[in-house]
Amino acid sequence: MKKSALVIINPSSGKEQATEYEEQIRETLQDTYSEITVKYTEGEGDATRFAKEAAENNYDFVVSLGGDGTVNETVNGLAPFNNPPKLGIIPMGTVNDLARSLNIPMKPVDAIKLLVSGTETKIDIGMANDDIYFTNILGIGSAAKAIHHVDSAEKSKIGPIAYLKAIGKEIMDDHTFPIKFEMEEDIWEGDVSVVLISLIDSLGGIKTIVNEVENGDGNFHIFAVKHLNLTELAKMTPSIVMGKLKESENVQYFKTGQVNITTSAGETQESDIDGEQGPNLPLDLKVLQQHITIISNKS
Repeated sequence: MKKSALVIINPSSGKEQATEYEEQIRETLQDTYSEITVKYTEGEGDATRFAKEAAENNYDFVVSLGGDGTVNETVNGLAPFNNPPKLGIIPMGTVNDLARSLNIPMKPVDAIKLLVSGTETKIDIGMANDDIYFTNILGIGSAAKAIHHVDSAEKSKIGPIAYLKAIGKEIMDDHTFPIKFEMEEDIWEGDVSVVLISLIDSLGGIKTIVNEVENGDGNFHIFAVKHLNLTELAKMTPSIVMGKLKESENVQYFKTGQVNITTSAGETQESDIDGEQGPNLPLDLKVLQQHITIISNKS
């Protein structure tokens, strides 16, 4: 039976070295897939459109070569389908959180080999307001907002430090805002500085921060940080290093498969979804459990 694969390449990824890997990808896939199509993104939304077309045309496999943004776009093209194609990732971004969570090699040449030798792993997908999908982190608050305003050129130049610089500026401000979580079995409201809603165990490229998260467990892991300033950050550091963020006195932790998030009338709060700007509150979030199969390096 003939099998088909679509390879989506973001040519600006990996300090614009992504195009160098097309030949190796074709050689790696050719024994398994008789039809291999390669498409290059030129602008925002291209990866989503390409992935959607692949699902509509019953492709067996979609490969995303790029950073977290390219992977997010690819997922947004696949997730609306009940039985989407399998997904392969070749990480070439600044952080590559999803790839790290799945033990996918950070070296592209090794990640390419994994496409045909890895393990099929089903992962959860987050759905926001019924039409936006994500795999990693949804953030709310000024620190989260700062992430999606980081300049692309600066990310390419100094990598993850660009994110730390942006967040550092917000830490000095420590702005708080009212928020309300309406979950399946609980309701909570209070003032917070930042909210992190995670589906994976890697945050900012570090796998020890949110050890509570288990891929495919069907839950959002919500960390509501009450204050984000230098003093509180210093107090939280041991919890962060030991992967026990939820045990910090400065953090309210929840685990749920569905949540509605609102803020007070007159307040405007942006969200950040997988490093890109998301919709303003209110948000209605739901986990699509084990919805997409990814080729990973997990046993």
